[in-house]
Formats: sequence, structure tokens, C-alpha cells
Amino acid sequence: MRAMLAAFGVLLLVPAASPAATIFGSRLDHDPTTRGCTATDACTLMSFIVPTDPNGDPDSGGSPVSGVITKFRVRAYAVDVAGTVTLRVGDISRPNPSDQNTAVATVAGTGPTVPIPVIPDPDTPVREFDAHLSIKQGQHLALDPSASVNAVYASSGNKFTYIFQPPLVEGQGARGSSDVTEELLAQATVEPDADGDGFGDETQDQCPSQAGTQGQCVSNPPPPPALTLGSAGVSAGKIAYTLSREAKVSLALAKRVAGRKVKGRCVKPTRKNRRKKRCQRYANIKVSFAAAPGAAGTNTLPLPKRNGRKLARGSYRLTITATLDDGTKASATVRFRVT
Repeated sequence: MRAMLAAFGVLLLVPAASPAATIFGSRLDHDPTTRGCTATDACTLMSFIVPTDPNGDPDSGGSPVSGVITKFRVRAYAVDVAGTVTLRVGDISRPNPSDQNTAVATVAGTGPTVPIPVIPDPDTPVREFDAHLSIKQGQHLALDPSASVNAVYASSGNKFTYIFQPPLVEGQGARGSSDVTEELLAQATVEPDADGDGFGDETQDQCPSQAGTQGQCVSNPPPPPALTLGSAGVSAGKIAYTLSREAKVSLALAKRVAGRKVKGRCVKPTRKNRRKKRCQRYANIKVSFAAAPGAAGTNTLPLPKRNGRKLARGSYRLTITATLDDGTKASATVRFRVT
């Protein structure tokens, strides 16, 4: 019996088997023919449609799985001087499906910046790089190429990739594309992330059953930290807050407005209560927030706009709420003035 229990204890420490890694993106079966970005200005190239095996049928579904990008490959070369590309992932859509010239996108994450050498030979090799970048099902690959780098195959006239010039900025709201080009020569390997700790289960995490443990599994793992939301504030047009652990974040904004005191409450002024004592109250307003980041540590995002314009002068109350998958919540309230 002791031997059986000991064996059972060992089994508990063995990492759970995980599904195989998934490769998606370009087939990388062509040499690049153009930079994609117009002129020499900086830009983001976000892939929307890729030709798929075996017949090159178009697919716009993005990553077929959620997980972590642990490797990515590009087929690119630099002209005259060596350059770089930066890996991104983002959300992209066509507001008008019948208009293939326009798309709207946001950046959800940024990976490594890697070197791209000058290639004198017309045959451009596929280059593979390590990465550590979370991606959700349906998100797409993007590259920020430096001015000398060609990373787009263009010959058939199919509009696969959208150009955002200037480059997209992580944490900012959705923005429309400035132009459209063809196939972005980028491909990624996505590994599952069973414990949601941001490490690929096959090559980066030796213990995919315990969040926060990337080495060998331990018999008594420390519990995850309690959810706290602190250091919340608004300054220089930016919202900042700190999370003790990863969580989903939502924000609500209210503006201070005039009211009337009725039965101990400050309510909206009406003809009926116009003679009541004046007071100040906060009224919720509809604004367009950028996607609120929820990583452990300090997070920032810009102040929202209202009807496409900056917030009007006045006093505001911002409520930030962080929520875990089990429903646990933490919140903070920030008051600030726009002058």
C-alpha cells in the first residue's frame, strides 16, 4: 500500500499531457518582392488573409487556437543596410465586408525585435526566432519592419495585408488602415498554455498544470496572490493602475454635474425639484475606452474620447474593476479634473 501511494504521489507531479503546437500564418513559399509600407515611413503590416495548404485557399480566421507564440518565422531581407522586424499580434476586421481596401485593427501584444540582414542572393531564406507572446484564438500576426526590410510577397493582386501608417500602438484604440498590400511573409508556432501563465506548455513550461511554476511541478505549490488593484491614477492624459495578478479589467467614467437634494439624495434637476438645495453628483457618460490591459504589474492606457473628441473640462470619477475567472473582483476609484 505504501508503495502504491508513493507511486501515486509521483504521478501527481508529472506534467499533464498537452495538445500539440499549432503553426499558422504564411506558407513562406515565396521570396518577398516589396516592403509593403509606403515610402520609407514606419508602419505596421497586419496580415488578414493567408493562403493555406494544400491549394492556397484564402483564410481570414487568424490563429486557430489560443496559447503562446514560442517561435516565429519570417521570409524577409534588407536592401542596402541591415534592418529589423518587430513581431506583433492584434485584432483586425473589415467594417464593410464589400470594401477590401479598408480594415480596422488594434495591437494586443508585442514580441521581440529581430535583425534582418542584407541578402545579395535573390533566394531569401526563412529565418526562425524564439518568442514569448500570448495570442488569443482569432488574432492575427503583424510585423513592424524597418525602412530597409522587404517582407511582403506581391504578384497576384490579392489583398491580404493591411498597412497602418504610422505604426499601431499597443493600448490605443482601434484605427483604420492607410493602405492595403499582399501576403505578409510571417508564420508562428503557437503552443497551448493550460495553466494560463503565459508560457508555452511544450518548450517553455515544464509544469503546465501549475500556474507560476515553469520548472518541475511541486507537490505543494504556493497559492496565487490575492487580487489587488492599486496605484490607480490619471496623469498627463494617461490612466495607470497596478494589478497583483492577471485579470480582466473594465472601466466606467462619470462626470460631476449639478443636482438637487431630494430626501437626502442628490438627484437630476427637474422642474419639480428646482427649488431644492443645490448639490453636486456624478453622472455616467458613454465614452470609447481602448482595450484595458490586465497584466500583473503596472498597466497604462490613454484617457478615452467622447464622440471622437477629448474630454471636456470638468471633474470626473473613473471606476476601475478587475475580475478573475472565478468572479473575484477588486476595484478602485479615481477622481481627476480636465482643465
